[in-house]
Amino acid sequence: MSTPQPLRGRRVIDLSQYIAGAVCGQVLADYGADVVKVEPPGGDPSRELAGSRFGSSYFRAYNTGKSSVALDLRDPADRLRLDELLAGADAVVLNFGRRTRERLRLDAASLHAQHPGLVVTVVSAYGADDPRTCFDSIAQAVSGFAVLNADEDGRPSIAAGYPTDVFSGLHAATATAMALLDQQRAPALEIDVPMIEVAMASLAGPASLLAADDAAFTAGQGNRDAATAPSNVYSCRDGFCYVYAGLDKHWALLRPLLGTAAGPDATARQRLADRARFDAAVEDWTLRHTVAEVCERMQELGIPAGPVRDPVGALTATTAERPGAVVAREAGGEAVPQYPVSFSGHRPRRRPAPARPEHATANPKETAR
Repeated sequence: MSTPQPLRGRRVIDLSQYIAGAVCGQVLADYGADVVKVEPPGGDPSRELAGSRFGSSYFRAYNTGKSSVALDLRDPADRLRLDELLAGADAVVLNFGRRTRERLRLDAASLHAQHPGLVVTVVSAYGADDPRTCFDSIAQAVSGFAVLNADEDGRPSIAAGYPTDVFSGLHAATATAMALLDQQRAPALEIDVPMIEVAMASLAGPASLLAADDAAFTAGQGNRDAATAPSNVYSCRDGFCYVYAGLDKHWALLRPLLGTAAGPDATARQRLADRARFDAAVEDWTLRHTVAEVCERMQELGIPAGPVRDPVGALTATTAERPGAVVAREAGGEAVPQYPVSFSGHRPRRRPAPARPEHATANPKETAR
């Protein structure tokens, strides 16, 4: 069975750098688009970030399925070559700031004047017309998420894994694909994906509504769940596990196991108000058992739980449970990230991220294929 390829025959020029725009292009390639990544002569800056003997893990993680060409957009000849690429494209993805887009004549007005049918997707900081720049960690801080994710002592905390970048890329890919598939779309379309809005919608979520309704919020509680208790990371004899027992139905199942440490029954509101006491009761029990024993007992009771793994352990366990998931290996041993969705058991086949392109004067239409 082949996986859905609704974007087959569409060409997308990926002018973005780092993560958010790269994720957009990657997902479009997963669904059949011919995605050409345009890199500066030295390569996308993410190529210089940490990795292994196979190169930057950041670049390789988000640029699968693309071809690549090196162009110096400040050079008139290379800028002309970019216009030749854009002339044969259906969409372009950018995450340059407004001033850079205007200086390079890559703002939507300039692009549409020369390529009126082009879908222009901009992953912006605070909106395509705003000159400010942004990175994932800044978006987490500005959106309120860092406070929602605070440590138990109240210090705001940034999440690893670049969630704003990834969510922004996914939203940009969805919007771009929908525009490309809409035969009645408006002409000269610019899609604006502001990272601040994505962070507030995807990371803050319910807190944004609470802020709108009551001008209120609940600050983070470390590893505790924001809405239920007891739900936390607990120490075991040989490591840590997460037990999610804060819902009434789960607490009713867990409470008899804890014995007298659980104390008298308490409502969800009472448990939230006295989180530390209920966490202590749970950890008094988990400390007497191994991680495996805790998880096995929770599964028997029907209480959600799982071991706290490091990335190596998570990869080993998940690929053993789900062959073909997470990564696949090339003949030379290079790991290629896999699409996390399957269609009747089949996944879109991902090609490795492209090698660093050479900056040459060849016709980019040929170089990029």
